[in-house]
Amino acid sequence: MIFENLPIVTLIIFASVFGGCIRRLSGFGGALIMTPLFMWIFPVPFLIPIVLSAEIFGGVLLSRHWQVHAEDRSRLGRLLLFSALLLPLGIYLGSLAPITVLKTFTSSLIIIFASYLLIKPHFQLQISKVLDGVAGSLSGFLLGSCGIGGPPVALYLNASHLPFDRARSLLSYFVTGTSLFGIVAASVMGGGISWLIYLSLAIPGYWLGMQLAGLLLQQHVMTDASLKRLCLLLLIANSLFNLLFLLISKIL
Repeated sequence: MIFENLPIVTLIIFASVFGGCIRRLSGFGGALIMTPLFMWIFPVPFLIPIVLSAEIFGGVLLSRHWQVHAEDRSRLGRLLLFSALLLPLGIYLGSLAPITVLKTFTSSLIIIFASYLLIKPHFQLQISKVLDGVAGSLSGFLLGSCGIGGPPVALYLNASHLPFDRARSLLSYFVTGTSLFGIVAASVMGGGISWLIYLSLAIPGYWLGMQLAGLLLQQHVMTDASLKRLCLLLLIANSLFNLLFLLISKIL
């Protein structure tokens, strides 16, 4: 039984609390924390429904705080549509890749993504229907292949003219919606439904992380910019740890 293995149980709870905390602070990033850690104990098609169920849970809780602006609703629909279209292809191709390659690629992608946002280059895009489709498609493909789908849309919105609070709400709702698609697709294409038992650990841990982050936000000890910077640094640190551990495991 998995619950008799204390190290694995500890890792699941830790990753879930960590992921929930980041999701509450920034509107995204839960999967970016949980996926690299869960890759050490679960195959990708199996971990996707676990991680994404937690993301949906977080999205439901956050819906009380953030609402998608009326002008962004059609954009949200386009992003979700293209994400759903490319997701199955990502799952199929990801199942063909060795797990070490996926681990390395996933952590490296997160480091590049977080570092880009941390540097804050003066690069802006004029948001359009075409770019909505491109960002949504890349998101769906990455979600299926390595379990993280937020970076393309996060980068896209970050480079747009949308205010931070508006982009954060749109991104949070996108993460929730595409997570639902990911759960269905991954379960049908190899994950099955036996992953449901692990939610008894992941969901409470994710909720606890969100509550801890909520307490921090209530204290108003950090500005939005400082919170964003902190979250990005934590994403980088988590991915660097995973790459280091992967290197050590290969040497040994």
